[in-house]
Amino acid sequence: MRLSALFLTLVMIPTYAQSSEELWVTVDRLERRTCPSTSCGVAGQLMYRENAAVIERRDGWGRVSKYYDASCQDGASEYIKYGNKACTKTNGIVNGQFAEWVLLKSLSRTRPADPAANASGTAALIAASDDYRLHKDAFVRATDKLIKDGRCTKKDFSEAGFLLKSTTHRDKPIYFVYCGGMQFSNKLYLNVSSGEISR
Repeated sequence: MRLSALFLTLVMIPTYAQSSEELWVTVDRLERRTCPSTSCGVAGQLMYRENAAVIERRDGWGRVSKYYDASCQDGASEYIKYGNKACTKTNGIVNGQFAEWVLLKSLSRTRPADPAANASGTAALIAASDDYRLHKDAFVRATDKLIKDGRCTKKDFSEAGFLLKSTTHRDKPIYFVYCGGMQFSNKLYLNVSSGEISR
């Protein structure tokens, strides 16, 4: 009787509780949603070539996090960056918790080639930039200009090392870098579309 109970217990353990599958992001931005549906809120993003540990698969989606506190205030999750923020079961939030899900079609067992593998000169300074493969030329032009104008030094780029996508300008191609220290007052923004650099 004890062996039967033990066997049933072992059989009922879900496979995702035992291990995860290491995959790689193949798109520039992969949204981490609160449930396996595009109608669910976005808690963040994974970037191109970033690692994703898939714990569970469901209908073309993969769970890439443990369940954690949704920090619900007045019926909305404070952790949702955009989209559906409702603390409801249809949004994947149950008992105040959710996990993050991504589309499996945007993952691969093989890590994509590094677009900055052979970077040299200015390109090497900003090789770790968000969306480097999309905006390399614009990034190089802006970096050269910032250094030539004395607004930044090579050391600024070697320390910070890259331009980051601005989350406050989510729908625009705006990136930032710190020149002269990691204070807000030293933050410079680059609009890739116009080439304009501003504070």
